[in-house]
Amino acid sequence: MRRCHLLMVTIFFVHFVSKAATLDTSLAPDPSDDPSPVLRDMGVVQNKAMKKRNRFLVSTPITLDFSDGPYTNYSVGINPGYAVSDYFEVYLAFAPFYLANKRSIVKEVEKLTLANYEQARLTAAIPKYHYGLEVIWSPLYGKDSLGLTRIVRSDTFLKLGIHRIQMDIADGFGFRAGVGKTYFMSKFVGLRFCFNYGLNQSVVNGEKSFKSMMLVESGVNFYL
Repeated sequence: MRRCHLLMVTIFFVHFVSKAATLDTSLAPDPSDDPSPVLRDMGVVQNKAMKKRNRFLVSTPITLDFSDGPYTNYSVGINPGYAVSDYFEVYLAFAPFYLANKRSIVKEVEKLTLANYEQARLTAAIPKYHYGLEVIWSPLYGKDSLGLTRIVRSDTFLKLGIHRIQMDIADGFGFRAGVGKTYFMSKFVGLRFCFNYGLNQSVVNGEKSFKSMMLVESGVNFYL
């Protein structure tokens, strides 16, 4: 009898708990409420960031060099190009002018006096312009969110380039290998950033040689 009473209490307790734990359907979300575009787009897999195949391109890079030379050089480029495919771009690289600023080491050397009582100098050739060829391969893509309502798609690319550099007292060659990203603001405009390893010929104190350097590049790309 005692066991039967215990069994009835147990059945009653389980039935009460199951009733209390019944899902409250009034709390269900409204199916008509769409999620944020950012959250919705993050679940979509894209094959590529943007269609570029057979489009003409114009790149306007501004480049700053981080070398151990006497001058800091800034170049402004206008590079017409063509997208062979969605992943390969070819450019005619042309920088019509450079801006050169003396580094602090040059000013310090100019304060010194040599044994023959002449002023010490550290001179270097100043680049005037360059022209050449650049190839970009964009194998990767991605997305970045700006706030809760804006998605910006991007490509990650590798770049190789060769340039002919005209300096004030000589000319030489320059080679570049870089990695960067292009952020597509629309179907016609992209913001591009690139970090390059460069190997440029330069003339310092009358001696011509190759100098390695880091080059930081940023600019706007136009897709025509």
